[in-house]
Amino acid sequence: VSSSFLVLGLILTIFRLAYRIWLRKFWVEDAWAGVAFLCGIAALTSCWTYVEAGKGMGEEGIISFWVYSFAFPSVVWAVRQSILFSIIRVVYATQHLRCLMLGLAGLFLGLWAGLVAQKAWNYGHDTSWYQTPGKVHAYMTRPMVAFELMTDCLSDTILTVLPLRLLWSLKLPKRQKRMIFATFSSNIIVTIISIFRGVCQIKKYKTVLGTATDFQTALSLLVCNLLVVVTFLYRIFGFTAVDDSVSGDDDDYTTRTTTGGVFTTVDLDDAESGGDEQRKSGIQSTSQGEKTVNTV
Repeated sequence: VSSSFLVLGLILTIFRLAYRIWLRKFWVEDAWAGVAFLCGIAALTSCWTYVEAGKGMGEEGIISFWVYSFAFPSVVWAVRQSILFSIIRVVYATQHLRCLMLGLAGLFLGLWAGLVAQKAWNYGHDTSWYQTPGKVHAYMTRPMVAFELMTDCLSDTILTVLPLRLLWSLKLPKRQKRMIFATFSSNIIVTIISIFRGVCQIKKYKTVLGTATDFQTALSLLVCNLLVVVTFLYRIFGFTAVDDSVSGDDDDYTTRTTTGGVFTTVDLDDAESGGDEQRKSGIQSTSQGEKTVNTV
């Protein structure tokens, strides 16, 4: 079942990347989604080979375990980077918040690298687990589990609280608010599964641990593509007419736009002619609901 969700997440990622390229709106968060996709392919392949290759025993089982051990956190952290850069695009014109979130992106990279380095050291300096009866498997130490739980909770809390901070501090149209609420709700679920998986690591529930890890990987990919896919379905089923703030050329709720009422243009080209047309001005009003880029 968990593999099915992972396959679904990979399919949605392919759709998301193709759709964004087709719209010519491929940005940094989409590149991170591509990284998550490649790591997801590695995780799915190593999971299958781990199960099928001598029932997880022998050299193939060891290699598969190594690959999966690094592919899983890479998927999760690449998805977090994608979500973070989606938020960065919303507040791109706000220099202070933009610098803050770029700093958070660097922090995420550091936590990601620290977790991978710990796993490489723990699994590499003591290879006695290679001779584990049955399927080869190595458990993380308690300090490593505590570090992973801390980084998961910290990063997911940032991705939950930060959108709320933006919601209350910035005047955002409805589309940005929808994006914020989607990010908020999805990261809560990922956090819950992350905590459950940490408990399984501590208690060494080997069977449940594998399933929980697969579900977290799959759910992370689903969350990564939630915004683009839901918005695409929103337009396909004709709900865009309900919200005047949704334009026909926008693929998600991360474009900084504002709904305007009436704008006036005055023509003063003949101001120096000296005739009756000296003070003539052409007043043109745009239609209600026309959108202009917000440069706040």
